[in-house]
Amino acid sequence: MNIAKLLNLLFGCHHHNLSRVFTIHKRTYKVCCDCGAEFDYSMAAMSISRRPARLSALGITTKINKAAV
Repeated sequence: MNIAKLLNLLFGCHHHNLSRVFTIHKRTYKVCCDCGAEFDYSMAAMSISRRPARLSALGITTKINKAAV
């Protein structure tokens, strides 16, 4: 684990304040109202399908399970 990922894990946004679901240009997602991170959303599963496409502060892309959100 590199230092940027560790710092984000400890001090970064935990994405508890999410927007409603948006579908724009055939993409369905939610947005963290605190940091602006975007989360792809599955309408079939009615849950977030993967980690945000970008983390505004560090630009880290990783996969997580949906229970962590």
